Amino acid sequence: MKALVFKGVGAPLQVEEVPMPQAGPGELVIKVAACGICGSDLHAVETPGFIQPEQVVGHEYVGTVVEIGPGVGPEWQVGDQLIAIPAKPCFACPACQAGDFAHCSAIILQGYDPRMPGGDAEYTTCMAGMSMKLPAGFDIQTAAMVEPLCVGLNAYRAAQAAPGATVMIVGAGVIGLAVAIAARFFGAGNVVVAEMVPSRLERARRIGADHVIDATQCDNPVAECVKLTGSEPSVIFECVGRPMIQKLIDMAPMNGHLVMVGTGMAPEQLTVLSAAMKRLRMTFTLGYEPADFPFMLRMLATGRISAKHLVTGTVDLPGTPEMFEQLRKPNDHCKVLITP
Repeated sequence: MKALVFKGVGAPLQVEEVPMPQAGPGELVIKVAACGICGSDLHAVETPGFIQPEQVVGHEYVGTVVEIGPGVGPEWQVGDQLIAIPAKPCFACPACQAGDFAHCSAIILQGYDPRMPGGDAEYTTCMAGMSMKLPAGFDIQTAAMVEPLCVGLNAYRAAQAAPGATVMIVGAGVIGLAVAIAARFFGAGNVVVAEMVPSRLERARRIGADHVIDATQCDNPVAECVKLTGSEPSVIFECVGRPMIQKLIDMAPMNGHLVMVGTGMAPEQLTVLSAAMKRLRMTFTLGYEPADFPFMLRMLATGRISAKHLVTGTVDLPGTPEMFEQLRKPNDHCKVLITP
């Protein structure tokens, strides 16, 4: 089968023939219908030592079951369509024994570990116990957005923002918009999005942001937020994934809360005293809880949350290396899906 393979930092990804996966105990093999290109993938392929050469990348997938491994229950049948949490817990550590798979001490992250090749391929594997069936007729592109929407959901929950609060999101890529969608869903009073790219500002308007701020036109988006809303943001979400903590500290109001969602992989520099003088709190988030997947799937299926406007392009596997190169540079895209 064909798959997208990482060859090394600085080298273009390659579409190559790799062995067809087989379903091990508790596993399913799926034919991939779509897999999103994640910002974490873009960072990973340019960060030395983060992933090994010959790794098949990708983790935001939706597909159809074609093989069922030993020990999988009768609830799964060939032909079922699914999404899956892209990971393999150890099932043996204290967290796993308590059912808290998100905090497994030996978890394998799909697409970043050679023991679990990713979803940028014609076929991939997933754990049956970490998978969810799609409702009949569920839109494939919408299903592929469950994973990034859950990242935004988890980040907003971690912020513990009070109902009616003013919140500001820095960066209007897919994760920033996912946070904005969660903020609207859970009752933020003012959802303010700061961004530098005009098309992304317009997209933030379309998904329901109350105010957008062109960060190229002001030195301090927080001050602009106060002008627009009459209130300081109680929470500022970093959704860029590039070094900017000190800038956020400098902008933040007294007693503010900074939530770092962008999972940047480059070193940061900051002055602790400047944050301490403002009595700031800082929270770092990663991923989501397993229960977030069925919750988000249900909210999308019932129309209470919408993924409209998030998918801005599709590409087949042969065109994926070029698309990766485009997305590593400034661009107008939100989410691009690979459709093998």
